[in-house]
Amino acid sequence: MRKIWVVLLVASMLMWTGCSGSPSREADSEGEGGKPRPGGTIRIALQSDGKTLDPHKATDAASMHLIENMYSRLMRYTEKYGEVEGELAEKVEVSKDGKTYTFTLRKGVRFHGTGRELTSEDVKYSIERIIDLGVRKDHFSAVDEIETPDSHTVVFRLKQPMAPFLTYLAYPMNAIVDRETVENHDGSLDRADAGSGPFQLDEWKKDQYLRLKKFPGYYLPEKPYLDEVVFRPIPDETARMTALRNREVDMILDVSAKEARMLEQVSSVEVVSVPGTFWEYIGLNTKRPPLDDVKVRQAIAHAVDREAINKIAKLNRATVLKGGNIPPNHWAHADFTLYPRRNVAKAKQLLEEAGKENLELTLKVGSDFPYQVDAAQIVKQQLKEVGIDVKVSAQESGLFFDALGKGDFDMAIVGWLGFVDPDEFTYNLFHTGAPWNQQGYSNEQVDALLEKGRTVGDQEERKKIYHRAQKIIAEEAPMVFLYVNERTAAMSKAVKGFDVHPTVTTHSLEETWLAR
Repeated sequence: MRKIWVVLLVASMLMWTGCSGSPSREADSEGEGGKPRPGGTIRIALQSDGKTLDPHKATDAASMHLIENMYSRLMRYTEKYGEVEGELAEKVEVSKDGKTYTFTLRKGVRFHGTGRELTSEDVKYSIERIIDLGVRKDHFSAVDEIETPDSHTVVFRLKQPMAPFLTYLAYPMNAIVDRETVENHDGSLDRADAGSGPFQLDEWKKDQYLRLKKFPGYYLPEKPYLDEVVFRPIPDETARMTALRNREVDMILDVSAKEARMLEQVSSVEVVSVPGTFWEYIGLNTKRPPLDDVKVRQAIAHAVDREAINKIAKLNRATVLKGGNIPPNHWAHADFTLYPRRNVAKAKQLLEEAGKENLELTLKVGSDFPYQVDAAQIVKQQLKEVGIDVKVSAQESGLFFDALGKGDFDMAIVGWLGFVDPDEFTYNLFHTGAPWNQQGYSNEQVDALLEKGRTVGDQEERKKIYHRAQKIIAEEAPMVFLYVNERTAAMSKAVKGFDVHPTVTTHSLEETWLAR
């Protein structure tokens, strides 16, 4: 076996240029003596409230923000995008054939509710629960067997090598839960805390606030520094900005381009941006006519003016995607351009070749995301110029995402964020029958490439595989890729030590403190 020790591997596999860490974080270690002050309550504004506290069921960003710091995982992301390190795992050994992973667990980790020590049986139970609940079972599709030879050793035996396996174990919602607490709540963690993380659940008043308090039994005795974390859902962006300016909240976790531009003018507020992972697209339902015709989809891809949408809806703060969907500063980015600029003549030609004219399509969008509603209105005008009449339907988020999941749409503007490995950017979105392949896309060659890509360890070989897959996908246009956004947060200058991370993880709250 080859031994892998904490801060591991993916540094050699993933390279993001620029500042993946927080500029403010670096300044903290140099300014004000660099010594964290314990105590205090940080108040964080979110765009919406969470839907569940169950890490193994959560799919929305708001729920994930509420949940993340209540739990621990085997691995976790480091400050550098793409790297992972041990969290509960003190040591990892990987067999030469890449099919056996042996984890040695940290001792003395205790659960919030029962006070019981976390053991290898809890790890086995948690991963099996994730697989059973299905939301992220694909992360562990290669797992053949989980063994627990002693209380602090876990052995995963895989059916085949799985390149992103450790990255998936670091995914914030692949948390280790307390089996006893789960059973005490009849299997539901929708409103319960079964974690061992730095903060424990104190109170959740739906649509008002969720309050976490410091867990005194946390395995790092000096952490966290804060006494409490309070999340407040504030859907209206003007109200969010007012709350930050009036010091009713200390941070807006994710700000839009419009909010960023306005808050940059406020002297008491620091706006921090890093290269992000939130990419947006127009999904085209390949199961429905006329979008089952590749020429119609290609016509839409050529008719859309990505630069114009970026200028109006994103204030030019996003990076336009002219080829594949993996961002330009990711090692697996495919350096090709299929849609260099809007081409109305080409779009009309493709529609003529398809024998389609006077098309009428509905474009759905979530009403809680005004920048996507704005983008939808621009797309409507652009497609009208090539003979496609678009009706924009802005729906409440619950209805909108439900429709997406059921494939009840012609076109939809939406986005994904938090991906790390190229497998995340592709497999579940474009493989035939994959759970998030809402477009119903299917291509045997793409399927074969994506299946191979997740089993190959060599980065250069993987890069070639994902380049070919992205090119085919972009050419067949089940999605019209638009742009990738900066990751931007706005906070009081009293907030220190918080890492604005491309994946939107908030794990650094355990190191955050308040200079007041």
